Amino acid sequence: MAVVLVSGCGGDDDEGGFSPVVSDSVSKVDFLRQADEICHSTESQIEAAADDLVTSEKDPTPEEVKEVALGIVVPALEAEVAAIGALGAPEGDEEQVQAILDATQAGIDEIEADPQALMDGPPDSLAEAEQLARRYGSQQCGLAGG
Repeated sequence: MAVVLVSGCGGDDDEGGFSPVVSDSVSKVDFLRQADEICHSTESQIEAAADDLVTSEKDPTPEEVKEVALGIVVPALEAEVAAIGALGAPEGDEEQVQAILDATQAGIDEIEADPQALMDGPPDSLAEAEQLARRYGSQQCGLAGG
């Protein structure tokens, strides 16, 4: 069994919700550059944790998978959401950015509900976030791979 790596851009709809703030100073090019840097950092953290989990000769236990999912993957994705949310959406792109954020938040929620399912692949919502982010122009955000 291999642990699946997940990374994405998402929004936090719990406790008050998140809406991208339009910033006069952020262009789409700048937004994508900054968001991709944030997502790359998150992906590196998640990959390192997954590598540590699968370096033993035996499959990770459900408890180990849960610990990585809830202790590293979810917090990393939530931090990513907050950092990208702080960038603000480029003017006119608010709905597109929000859709990416919403899909990733749904993926975070799915991981929290069933951390062990990461052994079978990323949640469907993170795959959706990947598609949306790629269509928007991201090179790093929304990645989900194994």
